[in-house]
Amino acid sequence: MDNSAIQTLEAAAQVLMAPPNLVTSEQRHQAESVFLEFRSTKNPYQLCREILEKSTTDCVLFEGAGLIKTALIREWNMLSADDISSLREYLLSYLLRREVPTYLKEKLLQTIAVIIKRGSINDGGRERRALLDELEKIILSSTISQQKLACSLILAIMQEYAITVKSADVGLIWEVHFKLKKSFEGQDLKRIFRFTVGVLEQIVRSGHQPEGEQAALTKQLLTIVENILCWNHVSPLLSKRLIGAFEAIYESDTAPALRLSLNWRDTIIQPELIALFFEIHMYVRNNPDLLNSSLTCLVQLASLSGVVVSASNLKQQYLENYVNSFVRILGFIQPSEREMLGISQIYRRLVQFFTAPMIASTPPAFLQYLTQYTCHCIRGSVIEEGINDDTVWRESLNKFLHTWSSIVHDADGFSNETLMNPCIEIFNTYLQCRLAPPDGTRGHESSDGCNNDIRDDMEEDERQLHSNVLLTIGAIARKAPAHCCHVLHTLLTDRSKRLESNLQLMHMGKMQNINGGEQLVTLFEDLHWILMITGHFIALDCTEGETVTIPTELVEYSVAQNANVDASLRYLVGETTSTDNVDDILKLVGEILRISSYECAALEAGLAAAYSPELSATLSWLLKIWSNAYLTLQPPNCSEVLEAAFGRGSRGVSWVVGLAARRAAATLRHLAAQPPAARHALALLATLAYPHHRENPLASCEEFLALIVWEANGSNLPGELRRELHRVFAIAATFAEGEERSRLLSSTIALQEKLMNIINTESDTEPVRNALADTLDCFIGIAEGVLEVGTVDEQFVLLMGALDKIPGIIFRYHNYPGVVLPALNLLAKSAKRMLHSVQPQNVTKFLEVCNATFEVYMRWNSGKISSIPQDAEEEAYEVNILTFCRHQTKCTRDFYNVLRASFIGC
Repeated sequence: MDNSAIQTLEAAAQVLMAPPNLVTSEQRHQAESVFLEFRSTKNPYQLCREILEKSTTDCVLFEGAGLIKTALIREWNMLSADDISSLREYLLSYLLRREVPTYLKEKLLQTIAVIIKRGSINDGGRERRALLDELEKIILSSTISQQKLACSLILAIMQEYAITVKSADVGLIWEVHFKLKKSFEGQDLKRIFRFTVGVLEQIVRSGHQPEGEQAALTKQLLTIVENILCWNHVSPLLSKRLIGAFEAIYESDTAPALRLSLNWRDTIIQPELIALFFEIHMYVRNNPDLLNSSLTCLVQLASLSGVVVSASNLKQQYLENYVNSFVRILGFIQPSEREMLGISQIYRRLVQFFTAPMIASTPPAFLQYLTQYTCHCIRGSVIEEGINDDTVWRESLNKFLHTWSSIVHDADGFSNETLMNPCIEIFNTYLQCRLAPPDGTRGHESSDGCNNDIRDDMEEDERQLHSNVLLTIGAIARKAPAHCCHVLHTLLTDRSKRLESNLQLMHMGKMQNINGGEQLVTLFEDLHWILMITGHFIALDCTEGETVTIPTELVEYSVAQNANVDASLRYLVGETTSTDNVDDILKLVGEILRISSYECAALEAGLAAAYSPELSATLSWLLKIWSNAYLTLQPPNCSEVLEAAFGRGSRGVSWVVGLAARRAAATLRHLAAQPPAARHALALLATLAYPHHRENPLASCEEFLALIVWEANGSNLPGELRRELHRVFAIAATFAEGEERSRLLSSTIALQEKLMNIINTESDTEPVRNALADTLDCFIGIAEGVLEVGTVDEQFVLLMGALDKIPGIIFRYHNYPGVVLPALNLLAKSAKRMLHSVQPQNVTKFLEVCNATFEVYMRWNSGKISSIPQDAEEEAYEVNILTFCRHQTKCTRDFYNVLRASFIGC
């Protein structure tokens, strides 16, 4: 074809790229037809060469380059080896002698890579090796622009072989793709690695700074090495879909561990290689464009594992070589933010892939720098919290804390003395960053993130927001229990005295100035952080209903103290302030309970408006996780002192439960408008009511039982919290007996009476519908709280009384989603508990309610078309709930049919 074809394509491209107001749709359609016809051209290679040489239109150049690749794949079997080789040589020559746009260069490089990969099926990789020889010569002797091009082609070839799921479709089956990948790995991957590392060594030794074109070349060489060290070695036994899933994880998260075959052993474990990579890092670390690639290489080398270091002595020697080079450069640098993130990843990988005894055998500087950088990141992350536009310090801190978590939980090889001082330093640093002067530095930096923790309305729960960090800080602190107990007790004692004094002044009306208010806020925030840290130190946070024990380190520490039981108990209940021969754990618990009592007294004295809801929530959270581990202790899970205070049947348990229930009740009454405080108070009551606390006297606690009367008389709790309160009543009733059970069930009876009064009312106003929805929501709480049903089945009978009314409620209020949704939700929640009933007639009754509800619902919703778009989601939710109920009902019916048949057969 002559130049007219190129001119036609360029004219069509101008039409396609023109603004809509300058061309008609018919002209655009004709232009599209030109390119569609062009893409189907057979044997287009000469035409495409003419386009590459003569055209100046980007669109035409791109289409021409794309057609070469498409036609190659389509016509591969019809082309001779000489034609293919000639085309490859032309494309490489074209790129070497011309400066072309990036998009065109990448397309042509990929085409060359496809030719190499497709041809290696028949030649066993001969052309690939010949091309690599040529590229190596270019990199060693040509201009920088040609060197960069050669590096780009190597990267394109690696990309074509590496990610087999995303490789170009060259008409090959999956097994061939995988076979070619394995061939490339075995023949050329190590060769490329050794050559590239050698070139990088020459650049480093040259003394030229990595700037301009030199930096760009270094970047490409580092990228090649980075890709090799991150190479995804996937087992051939996995399916294509699974390998695709692995690759998706790899691309979105960290690279896989460096697992190399035996033929890499002569290269990868050489001490000189490790030292060179750290030397390369020192060379490029001040260039932001090169820093990340360098750090990635070091991180990957820190994860070396597999058969290449399967021998224990090799793995130990490799770790020694790596750590020696690592700590050597740490002695010469002050890491930047981004560099610190890489260093934290290196520490994490080393601890993750090498055994604890190996890590313990590293030089002392290894642990010293880990401690120093962890403390540095703690300070940086606290300041960063107030900025909220970057998370580098927090990410680095999380990595360092993950490392510490592994060390303290698997300290094999580390002596207590070796870990104690670093753990104390980290604990002290974190504590100081969270406390106000003079004990800490909070607020010292105007931009730090803990200046308004108490006063601001937090969208996220403060205790949940910092839980991961505090969990590790608590584990670190337990490696030095004597020091941490002393520091925390000193701080708690000081702040509790200040709290008592300030609350007394407020009660007497003597604290009305601005400075006094600011001091109180500072005090609240200090207590908030001290209590959160103390909570994670003395206990482990857990999900509701989970049983945990006292941390082993604290049990051992309590036993080792051999404190006086009588003195410890007297201090716990506040009969004495002397701490002589008092157990350190009970010192902390005593101060926590005193602070709890001060809060309770303040709320009951009418000081709720001046009290901190965040502090109240934190105190409830602490009492919850503490009571979950410490109440009703049994040997050998505790010391003599702890058993005397909180063992099964001890008076201390009754006393503590009474205090906790009274405080929770005060919180619900006076801080009901503060969701965090009320929600955590209810969580505390739920924990005390759970089955593993069946010997706890919560069910007989008058402070707790008084809440039943308060709720029945019309509490001021929002609907969600009322639902949770009834769930707590139901949990407690499940395991209560006698009069206490009757009193707890009276809350359900009162709720049932309220439901009947609403249903029987003639009025159909919005307040009535809201009251009905709220009452149904409370019954949902009861359904969720019925954990275990006995032979009497009283709770189930009461619940059935409400469920029986659901068909009628839906019939009457079918046009009000605010009522229909809670009704259907109650049915769904109750279905989950239905199998607990041992009375067949109750199950049969429930099935009848489900069927009646379904019929009513279908009557009013069959063929219904909503005119309100926002109702669509609610209606879909209703259907989903109902479908769930029907499905569970069917399964239940089948189960009982089989069960009854088996009984009849017997």
